[in-house]
Amino acid sequence: MSGLLHSLLGTKQSEPEFVTTHGIAAHLETMFYDARSFIIIISPYIRLSLRIRDILDEKKKSGIPITIVHKEPFTPVDIASKRFQRSNLHAKCFLTEQAALIGSMNLYDYSQVNNDELGIYITKEDFPNTYEKMYAEANRLCRNFLLPKSNQKENTSKYTVQLERGKRYSQEEMRNLFAFMDDYPRGIRPTKNGNVVLFSKSHSRYTNYEENGIIYYQGQNTGQGIQQLIYGNKNLYDCFKNPQSRIFFFKDGIFCGEKYICQEPYQENGKWIFPLKDKP
Repeated sequence: MSGLLHSLLGTKQSEPEFVTTHGIAAHLETMFYDARSFIIIISPYIRLSLRIRDILDEKKKSGIPITIVHKEPFTPVDIASKRFQRSNLHAKCFLTEQAALIGSMNLYDYSQVNNDELGIYITKEDFPNTYEKMYAEANRLCRNFLLPKSNQKENTSKYTVQLERGKRYSQEEMRNLFAFMDDYPRGIRPTKNGNVVLFSKSHSRYTNYEENGIIYYQGQNTGQGIQQLIYGNKNLYDCFKNPQSRIFFFKDGIFCGEKYICQEPYQENGKWIFPLKDKP
């Protein structure tokens, strides 16, 4: 109704719209869906929800260019028409030919549901000068920026994880070893460089079993059917599609080796199951 009155009265919004987590997520979905000329995504960390992935995929198929500026590797990279990596990126900004949103949230499915985020949303029609400044800065960021080789090696060395099989690791040691995406404790924990750390407990409501050298790891209980292929389940499924990702497996805090997904994940009694074997 407010949008209709705004249109009928022909008045412009007097100030930008302040939005929090759910408002940011809603505006992003609408912006991407309504885009007719271009989409620019500036986000250090990216992990697309299934719905956003589908919207962007349809937009790209319809010929709308999608430019993505990011810091850390992400999948799927094929969603971008153009892609730029900047090692110093901290900005989060999203633009179409009609609107712009700037705030604290990465385009990351977990953040869209669980984090406390703040942002400002504007339309080009209501705030043309501010929009043009944001658009100009976004275009300035659309080029690669990588650290010198010596600094690059130092920056990525923390991701070269060396663990001792059979050793028990404390939570503090794991935080030092892995660049976790967040501090939320759960069985499937993604890292900033695309790897996944799995935790299993002897006494747990999740039923993991081993047969013929294969661990059948039960994913997180996040819903029913295909809806479960989100959050940690999505991270783990992406490892099946991207063999370069590493999976580190811990049971009761003891490192049990690196694993890989040896068969395509499947559903059993409504739960996602991930077959794991020791990595050669």
